[in-house]
Formats: sequence, structure tokens, C-alpha cells
Amino acid sequence: MTELDRSITANAVAIGLPYFTEPDPALSRSSGGRDPLGLLPVWSAFGRKLVPHVASPVGQVNGIKAVVLIQWLAHEQEKLRPLLADDDAPRKFFRLMEGLVEYWLYHNDRPYCFGSNTLAAEQRDFYVTTKSGKTVANGLYQYYRGTSRRAGLVDDNWKVKPEVCRELDRHWTPKATDELLRALTGPLAHAKTPLVPQRHLDGTALSKALERTFDDDTLLPTLQESLFGQDFQRTLARDFLALRRASKTEGLSFEQRIRLLQSEELVLDIECVLRCEPFLLVMQDVFDFVRGSPGKKLEQLASDLEAMFSQMRERAAAFQHLGSELETPRMKQMQVLAGILAASAPTASSAARRACLIAFTRELVDYHKRCMAERGRDSLALIEGDVIVLPVVGDRNPQDAKKRLVDGFPWMNDYYLNTASNLYAQVFGEPA
Repeated sequence: MTELDRSITANAVAIGLPYFTEPDPALSRSSGGRDPLGLLPVWSAFGRKLVPHVASPVGQVNGIKAVVLIQWLAHEQEKLRPLLADDDAPRKFFRLMEGLVEYWLYHNDRPYCFGSNTLAAEQRDFYVTTKSGKTVANGLYQYYRGTSRRAGLVDDNWKVKPEVCRELDRHWTPKATDELLRALTGPLAHAKTPLVPQRHLDGTALSKALERTFDDDTLLPTLQESLFGQDFQRTLARDFLALRRASKTEGLSFEQRIRLLQSEELVLDIECVLRCEPFLLVMQDVFDFVRGSPGKKLEQLASDLEAMFSQMRERAAAFQHLGSELETPRMKQMQVLAGILAASAPTASSAARRACLIAFTRELVDYHKRCMAERGRDSLALIEGDVIVLPVVGDRNPQDAKKRLVDGFPWMNDYYLNTASNLYAQVFGEPA
């Protein structure tokens, strides 16, 4: 198993936070941080052509089942509707149900999604209220609903698709609804009243209904059909899973595996990924180098980066070809940055290269400043005159950034392929 595989293991029982199991420099940094360069809208646009529905934090099929179950209960169970009359009641209902479901999954040795630390520490004393802020009661709402909607399991109004409703109805019972009603009435009415799942899940009809709902075969054909997009996108998820697990590809980088993928329908989109990510690394690594160089003059910084100029220029030139593939404001801003590097001649003099690197760095820091201003946040790096200034203490190692500018490895983003391949393994019963 490679370093990248370990970080996105299909067994998400260890997940205590969204996005990551444990820190791994081979996996995306941007997805778990503030994305100070606004890279997400660009790489995700290309990733969506390969993996149209699933989002990076979606590690477990049970989380998708939980979302559709909760929405189905809210919209289709008449007995529960009086509880949901207030404007904020549906969100509170979802929060309580998340805690209930995650508790049931954890204590029945089923793959759960969030809250490992809380569930392990509190055991049968675990409780949730309508104001609980922990991920164990908010993660599914925040990270799984989008995938469920994009996959067509729920519509834009969050109503569950009819065929899913029919199957859930076969596994649920009126008695389970009655027990759920009793469990939720007090906690929904009073913010300080806790829902203690253990009190309602010991040999009850509610527990048995959850057992049927989260049976491996429940909704299986629907999930197989819906989660991955068109047939060729489903095949891509399968093929990427095979590449991750094949002994002959052990030790290959993510980029090398991408290059091994074959798809007649997606050949252009795979090529777009191969052109996109290397330049995103250039942006990120030069920015990291800036953040690791407080007080340094731009001339010195350019001198330090000059040895990597040819690789940077080549990656920028490849990225420029993507301008016609994605015409968005963010992409246009990145194209300006790429154009600065690509405009230099391969045989440019040392002085010309350093001048180009200074211009690129200035534009990169200005670009970062605009990205942060759009979110109402302060910049992490500034240039005053010709000196780098850090309003926030930098946490990047310049030598690490320089090394990756040379190697182009590891990639930051996986374009949803690890997530899709993990889910493929779960719904098609591939061995772990």
C-alpha cells in the first residue's frame, strides 16, 4: 500500500475529522485548509469531468444511506411532520438524526463516518442536542448531502427519489417511526434536552429498522447505478481502483497512475488533469517559498528559484492550453500567471529569468491577496517595495517547496478519483 493509499483508506472508521484520517503530505493540502490561492474551483472543475458526483470527504456509503434516510423520514413520514413545522426544525432534526445514526453504526460495528473520538470516549453515555457542534452531528449534513443530490438520490428540494422511497418504506415500520417520534420530541422542543441514543436503540423496532436500512444489500443497485455518473465514468473508478491495488503499480505516484488510465471517452479530460495539476503545484510551491522567506528581497528569492525555472516554464505552458477548456474568472486569473512564465524564451538569459520570476511572484502574491479579500480574510503574505512581509507567521519550509518545484511530486489533489474508487469498492463488493 502506498503513502497516498494509506491516507485515503476505504476503512473510514478511523476518521475523526472531515477530509483526513491522519496528516499525509502526499494528499491534498488545499482540501483541508484555507486554500489561500483559490485552487479548488479549477482542479475540481476538471475532476468533475472524471467523477461527477462524489466529494472528497465522502468515505463511506453508509453516510450516503444516512442522508437519504434522514431526508426520507423528514419528507415522507406523516407522524414526524408536526415536529418539523418550525423554520429551523428540519436542521435540528437532521443534527439529532446524525448523532443517532452514527452512534448506531459505531456500536453495531458498521463503518461509520465521523466522530470516532467522541463515540469512543463517551461510549453508551454519548448524547446529542439540537445545538451540538461536533462533526459527529454535523458532518453528514455538511459533506455528504451534496454528493447525494448530485447523484440524484435526492432532488433540489431534498426530497428523496421515488424508487429510493419505495425501498426505504419496505425496511421501515410504523412502530419504528413511533419510537423515533418519542425519542425526538423532547430534544427538538428544548435545546438543552439531550437525545441519548442508547435509551432508544436496545432491541427496539427503531434499531431493527436501522439494521435493515444499513444492510449491505439495501439500495445497492441504486447506488451502483447512481454514484459514479455515466458508464465510462464508473469504469474509470473501477480501473483506478485496480491500479491502486495491482502489485505491479505498487509505489507509483498518483500522476503515474493517472497516465496509465485508458478511456476513449475521457482521454481529453485525463489530459486536462495532467496539464492542470503541475502548474497548480508551481503556484502553491512558489507561494510556500514566499511564506518561508520573511524579510527576503525579491531579487534574492528569484535567484534561489532560478534553477527550477525551466520546469516551471514548461508546466505553465502546458497549463495555458487549458484556457479554452475552462473559461471561468478564476481560470482566467491563473492564465495570467501562467502567461508570465510561459512568455519567457527557453534560452532566456539569467537576468531575464530572474526578472520573470520576480514578475510572477509579484502577481502571485497580488492574486492571493484578491482571493483572500473575496472571503473577507487577511493576506498571509505581502510584498512591500521589494521585500516579502508576512502578516501571519509562515509555516512552510522553503527547501520542501524547492524540492517539489524540481520533482513535481507529490500532487496535492486527487481529482476525486481516490474517493470514487473507494466507494466503488464498497458498492461492488471489491475486496479491501
